[in-house]
Amino acid sequence: MIKAYFEMFERDREFSTRQTKEDFWRSACIDIVIWAIIALLAIIFADMLIFWGAVAVLYLAVTFSARLALWFRRMHDTGIKGTFSLAFLIPVLGVLALLFIFMSDSQPKNNAYGEYVKPTKKKIIRP
Repeated sequence: MIKAYFEMFERDREFSTRQTKEDFWRSACIDIVIWAIIALLAIIFADMLIFWGAVAVLYLAVTFSARLALWFRRMHDTGIKGTFSLAFLIPVLGVLALLFIFMSDSQPKNNAYGEYVKPTKKKIIRP
């Protein structure tokens, strides 16, 4: 999971390929946990709210390009143009539309953005 998060930064200039749903959510979950920690610390240390606001803005600035590239690759995997990921600028409806697309399955064939990559299934070892 951590590996997928750091891979997001390694591929931060790669807007034109595909990203599987599993890899997308592995990266996104770590990002969500970091945002939750920042928010929790801001609540706990409410007297330092300006500091935690600055930390949040700094984290957003550092991760914005990598996150946007990740969104574009995920959109491409579903067969939708990556520029549609700018729909997050539309309050509520845009975010819900993106969430629906991010949860959608990959397009099960090659498309203009690259070859289809089958998700790897982990074998469950039962005793």
